[in-house]
Amino acid sequence: MVKEDLAALGITLGGELAEAAEAAAAEPDHFEVLPENWDAVQIFLRCCRQWLFRGMDGHREALDVQAVISIISLFHLTPKQQLERLDQVQLIERGALSVMNQPRN
Repeated sequence: MVKEDLAALGITLGGELAEAAEAAAAEPDHFEVLPENWDAVQIFLRCCRQWLFRGMDGHREALDVQAVISIISLFHLTPKQQLERLDQVQLIERGALSVMNQPRN
């Protein structure tokens, strides 16, 4: 899909970039989500464009907590459940940040 998108713009990939694009398009990653974590994953995915960035280096600092709280409120949960979901989303956030902020080759 990446190669096709770039080709539509007149861009072709070669070498390692082409291999990486083909590998990424070959098969999506699948993983199991426990039922008790499903709402937190859904909230996190709905907040995926709400990252706050640190300086000019492009490193993500955190999700905008106000955006996360707004999304959580759409689930009509009790205040206790809302805090639990926020904690779960912040755990997912920490894991995502550790991967996204790794140095790139």
